[in-house]
Amino acid sequence: MTALLLLWLVGLLGPEPESLLVGERESEKAPHGLGNVYAPDVLLEDGLYRMWYGGQGRDGHDRIHYAESKDGRAWERRGVAIDVEGENHVNDPSVVKVDGTYYLYYTRAVGGVVDEIALATSPDGLRWEKRGVVLGPGKPGEWDSLLVGRPSVLHEGGQFRIWYDGRKDLPPGPLAQGVPTSRDSHRAVGLATSKDGLNWTKHAGNPVFEEDAGGVDVERSGDGYLMVYESGEGTRAANSRDGIAWRAPRLAVPRSGGKLDAAGHVTPALLAGSGWLYFGAAPASTWNQNTIARVKLPPGPGGDRDR
Repeated sequence: MTALLLLWLVGLLGPEPESLLVGERESEKAPHGLGNVYAPDVLLEDGLYRMWYGGQGRDGHDRIHYAESKDGRAWERRGVAIDVEGENHVNDPSVVKVDGTYYLYYTRAVGGVVDEIALATSPDGLRWEKRGVVLGPGKPGEWDSLLVGRPSVLHEGGQFRIWYDGRKDLPPGPLAQGVPTSRDSHRAVGLATSKDGLNWTKHAGNPVFEEDAGGVDVERSGDGYLMVYESGEGTRAANSRDGIAWRAPRLAVPRSGGKLDAAGHVTPALLAGSGWLYFGAAPASTWNQNTIARVKLPPGPGGDRDR
């Protein structure tokens, strides 16, 4: 028995990811030319898989792209969906359809790494109208006073709910120029609600989840919610009855042990009701050479059928 097989059997390694999209166009190749695509969000409508995802161009800027598939495996690129001239970061889409209108929430940063959450709407998921920033950082000293981003949105009972990550400072380093820093810097997850998708109220008890969690996706799981989030170990997960109090954080899908996701999983997302987990597979610790991949989320503890 090989060492990799033994590690897989004892749960230290996950299943081999299925590679779906590699950055190959100018808007996806990244400055190093090796490609960088990640942050997929997938909807299944009338038998058609629809994916909005982030891609980093040769110019270093991120843009939101769109692709379609008939089987969830072979994807046809349809080009750039959302780009904002002069902005450094336009990425991390979360799409929800409400009363015939698509709402796409995304991270944007004019320059550097100071993120905020913006909205675009569409009648068909193809032609988008930018609606501007809808959720910004908190007040000075609050847990999310520096930046907020990587939204995950659901619409239930006539209400929008958005989970997002935020932080008040960054670890010292090259990215932390001109912003607060701390050696104890960490991310956390907040919750906000809205009636119209435009005007949001942050939950008074924020943050609702710590664990240095970021790049989250929240979906319904039985009578509660399942949150997945990125890590260098793979995709981590937690459960909640109400979307506010989260329990049992754990490693849901470990790295496979192969080259594709050797450095972990970036911005994972669940295809609701399918058990499929989509994510940016990171072969390098810099997390800037990602490929979009998927695996089947296992049943039981950690999976989407544990309720």
